Amino acid sequence: MSSLGKIFLYLLLVLAAGALAAPQAWHVIQLLPSDWLHGLIGHVQGMPFHRYLSRSLQIAAIVLLWPLLRSLRIRSLRELGLQGGGYPVTDCLIGIGAGLPCIILLEFSSLWIGSFGLFPSWQANLLHGLPHILLTAVCVAVIEEFLFRGLLLGFLRQMTTPAFAIFLSAILFSGVHFLNLPAASAAQGAPHWWTGIAFLGSLGSSIPHWPDCGWAFTTLFFAGVILAWMTIRTGSLMAAIGLHGAWIFGQQAFNLAATYQALPPDRFLPLSGPSQCNGMVPLGLLPLASLVLAGILAAFLLRHRKKPAFTA
Repeated sequence: MSSLGKIFLYLLLVLAAGALAAPQAWHVIQLLPSDWLHGLIGHVQGMPFHRYLSRSLQIAAIVLLWPLLRSLRIRSLRELGLQGGGYPVTDCLIGIGAGLPCIILLEFSSLWIGSFGLFPSWQANLLHGLPHILLTAVCVAVIEEFLFRGLLLGFLRQMTTPAFAIFLSAILFSGVHFLNLPAASAAQGAPHWWTGIAFLGSLGSSIPHWPDCGWAFTTLFFAGVILAWMTIRTGSLMAAIGLHGAWIFGQQAFNLAATYQALPPDRFLPLSGPSQCNGMVPLGLLPLASLVLAGILAAFLLRHRKKPAFTA
């Protein structure tokens, strides 16, 4: 079987394993005491099924990576351009330092122009949700960076130039985010063994309308370019993980504290629009300016970093 065939088979197995495991995970979580981990288990128990399916797919993708890498005869992550060692803590802090101030600036700008307004209980919301959004930011950043900037970008770098690998990986990174699972209420009842498969049949059903779709794709594309560039620049995922995690943390915290209040919804476009992709992708020129500023700041912080070698 060719390398592309093996990757295609891997994707099919990830979808099948995640879809079949999600209902079982839901039932197991429901059996646990809701007060465990200071109420975190109770919070997870109340999540809609599509969240379980999303996490099951991510875990399946990681578990099946080792057989894929073995079948592709990739013996070391160095072959994908990940050098390891270096300055992992420093790189992560650089990513956080480049991302967090820019997302905070974006949020203050959104409040200042009036596109978003604070909830009356925004402080209590943040205090209560802080552990969950911190855990989410870390887990999602690590998983997505390993998959997109570790594996996907590494494979592309073996086949083409770094610039085209960055461009293509950013395109794919953007597109995958529009394969949203349909939102579902936790009150829909216990899932059956086939519920995950049925949900996969609705992938892409919640793609936003134009021009929101275009703005969201542009935001994700620029994010993918910056994260891929940071990975190649450092030869490590840590800076990209730090930046990605800071963005997720900042955006989720903002979602707990404020809501889009403009009527009609496109009133503030092209400056600002309602967040898409489950509220994780802000729209407009303000988010794009924030991303570009984060990239510039990251480049400044990495200006003295020695460029790693890559042998395809």
